[in-house]
Formats: sequence, C-alpha cells, structure tokens
Amino acid sequence: HQPLQERTEEELRQHLKRYTEHNLGHPHHREYKWVVIDTKSLERVGEVSFDKLDIGQKIGRIGYSIAPGWWGKGFGTAVVGAMVDKIFSESDCQRIEAECSIHNPASRRVLEKNGFTREGTKRGYLEIHGERVDHYSFGLLKEDWEKQR
Repeated sequence: HQPLQERTEEELRQHLKRYTEHNLGHPHHREYKWVVIDTKSLERVGEVSFDKLDIGQKIGRIGYSIAPGWWGKGFGTAVVGAMVDKIFSESDCQRIEAECSIHNPASRRVLEKNGFTREGTKRGYLEIHGERVDHYSFGLLKEDWEKQR
C-alpha cells in the first residue's frame, strides 16, 4: 500500500477495514489478502489469503504463510481464525477449503485448531523444492463454524 499521504497505524487499520467490508460480499471481488505484522517490532510475520473458488456454490479457499522466525508463536492459528471469522460472518460463503503438506504437522494443527476437518489427500498436489508433494485437503462448513462459536 502506497498512500498519497502518510497515515497513522489506526488510520491504516480503518482504511483496510472499510476496504474489506466493502469488497468482501461483492461478487466480482474474488481474492482478499492480509499481511501479518508483529505490532511490537513492526516486522512482517506472514500473510493469509482467501479466494472465492466457486461463487455459485459459495465455496472459497484459504491459504497462509508464516515466516520461519515466527513459527510456533500462534500467529498462524490466530490469522487463519480471524480470516475464517471474517469470511463466514460477513459473506455468503458456505464452505472454506485449505491444503497443507503432509510433511508440515504445524500447518495441519493450525487448520485443526480452527475447526477444519481433514477430508483426504491430494497426491502430488504442489511442487516444492523440485519435488511433487502430497497435501492433506481440509474443509470447514459455515454450519460447523457456527456451532463452534
């Protein structure tokens, strides 16, 4: 974000809130991304994104990445939870999907802590470091999310 004028942290938060509130339910906006910043050091911790995969069926996908120096500190669980809450409470999305490498138990736990259910394995799903890697597929239904609240 490169503003035409400098903004305080609170002004930036309000701008992002208005932008997200305006765009989340709009049928032509398909992707939303948050950058995760540590409020003490102002370092970039990672990011979380949401893509509308099938607007007619009200299905989306969430993805996230946390920098190695910030692993194990709860950022992944917190940002995935915040994005899920935002999507389910402010849009008509009925299902969110996610994937994680079978070699990444921490990422699997992030999804499980946020109520996602492991639904299967996608063989050779993504290429990582030159090799095709299997991924677990997860899903979370809005009705299940509502029961957990």
